Amino acid sequence: MMKLLLVMFSVISPFSVQPAATTAAHDLPWTVLEEKTPEVSLAVDRSEPVEAFRTLNDISLDDGMHQMLYQKGQPIDINEDPYLGCPEFNFQDVKVGYCENTGEIQYVHIDASQERFKLNQEWIEMDLISIQEELGEPYVIAEDGEVYLRGDEALKVYLKPGTDQIEGIDLFDANLS
Repeated sequence: MMKLLLVMFSVISPFSVQPAATTAAHDLPWTVLEEKTPEVSLAVDRSEPVEAFRTLNDISLDDGMHQMLYQKGQPIDINEDPYLGCPEFNFQDVKVGYCENTGEIQYVHIDASQERFKLNQEWIEMDLISIQEELGEPYVIAEDGEVYLRGDEALKVYLKPGTDQIEGIDLFDANLS
């Protein structure tokens, strides 16, 4: 008889405790977490200004002579830059001031005769409105153009005085200006 009571008690016992446990669980505060969707930024998303100036028409200020010639081939001609005293390598779509004694590119220049230019592998139309849409507000508006800073590098859009007509664009180290 004792065995029968133990068996019945063990079978009945979980059922008699369960409603109390369920009631207690309903009284506890619950926190529901929303599932967060990971933020995705597409390469073509242009809602933010350009964060860094890595290359201008495929030339970086960090390139050496070999990288420059690999990207652009042989220059059309080489002239002496009167201000730097270094050679300026003229390619079809870009001019590069390269000081051979330091082994550094001092500037990358694009003439306004081009319809567009390539900044960080993205094409931008050669008009002031398109440039401002891509780069945001300029850091400085000078008499001869607008300057945009990103870290240690600067991009200057040279303008014909009193107009929005672009004369050229330079990429250079902002610490050397």
